[in-house]
Amino acid sequence: MPPKSNPYMPVKLQKASEPIVASPQELAALKDELHFDKNGKIIQDENYKKAYVRYASLEDAQKKGGYRIYVPGFADAMGNTTGVMTAAIMMKKYNIKPVYDIWVCGTTGEEGKGNLCGMKQLYGYNQDTGKGNNALNFVANFGADSTRPGSGTLNYLGSYRFEIKYTEPAGYKQGGAEAPSAMMAMTRAIAKIADVKSPWDLDKKAERTTYTVGVASCDTAAPGERSRSCTLMVDMRSPTQGPLSAIRKQIEPTFKAGMDEENAKYGVKAGDKNAVKMELVWFGDRPAHQRANFNDIATQIYWQSAQTVGIDKLKELKTNSSSLNDNVPAAVGVPTVNFNVHTVAANGGGHTFNEWGIPGNAQDEGKRIFRMVLMGLTAAGYHTSTGEVVRPTADPIGARTTEDMY
Repeated sequence: MPPKSNPYMPVKLQKASEPIVASPQELAALKDELHFDKNGKIIQDENYKKAYVRYASLEDAQKKGGYRIYVPGFADAMGNTTGVMTAAIMMKKYNIKPVYDIWVCGTTGEEGKGNLCGMKQLYGYNQDTGKGNNALNFVANFGADSTRPGSGTLNYLGSYRFEIKYTEPAGYKQGGAEAPSAMMAMTRAIAKIADVKSPWDLDKKAERTTYTVGVASCDTAAPGERSRSCTLMVDMRSPTQGPLSAIRKQIEPTFKAGMDEENAKYGVKAGDKNAVKMELVWFGDRPAHQRANFNDIATQIYWQSAQTVGIDKLKELKTNSSSLNDNVPAAVGVPTVNFNVHTVAANGGGHTFNEWGIPGNAQDEGKRIFRMVLMGLTAAGYHTSTGEVVRPTADPIGARTTEDMY
């Protein structure tokens, strides 16, 4: 459903055999698009029928005259959202009764400054303390926002993100050197960050903890004057929380050190009227989690359900880490697996203006949706049509409070 406010970006269609559009102007020029009624519901007209034909691959779509669908979030996570909702509809339609409650949730704020806010609220995660409580007694979390068919995530890559703003007083002339500069304070901080050595920098056998200055920018200066403010965005990542916290302790002091060094060059101190000032504009926290073993309920159900349904079977579990919504439940102690339900023939352009996709094999997607239902019922238990009760796989966690527990 498109936003109620206009204009919104139309969902455009293009022959799969044609080159991918290279600019927003080319995208806007495509004539075919999906249509919506006055209530925001999609109209199942000829364009709809063209868009939702499923194919085995990009080559199959090109050969058979298929269409590419241009829509933001096609892979992450429109199709998975649809799959999860389909699972909920089927459980409701056939009156499936679990023993434990099964919550079907869609949360907001995964990307960028959303900072996983929806998941943090759901699981009682306190960013100020870096702790959560799971007061709602979740025994397992099965997430569906992976983007590759057959993929699964068991470990979660943590990150800290900072946006720092440096500001200088107004009125200094361009090229003038009479007072500390916001831009120079920022660049001094960047230089100090560049000198930081992670454990992996010193030993290639160590865990790979990384960091980067993602964006460094200054506002537009008044004619003949200097930029008054400059902003620095820094991202640091690690598969486990210890090294992540350690690299933060090395990098965070450099923000102020760059400012202090620039002010000291001109003999001024923080707080002086001529001094450069610094403020924390935004702080992002994605807690890391690395499984100690794979004997928990979520991993075991994830493995067995693939064998039972006959889809996405693995020779061995993948232990690489990804950064997802499910960082939060995993970090607060809820056994968590994230996997993919959506089945695509092809897709590309993720997180860009020209994100696109082609729907994939319907039989495989149906199996993946069934697998999701099976995973939830295996954890939660269920009442059979003959009156029997299949007990939950996990025992109740027990009494919980809203106090930080992890």
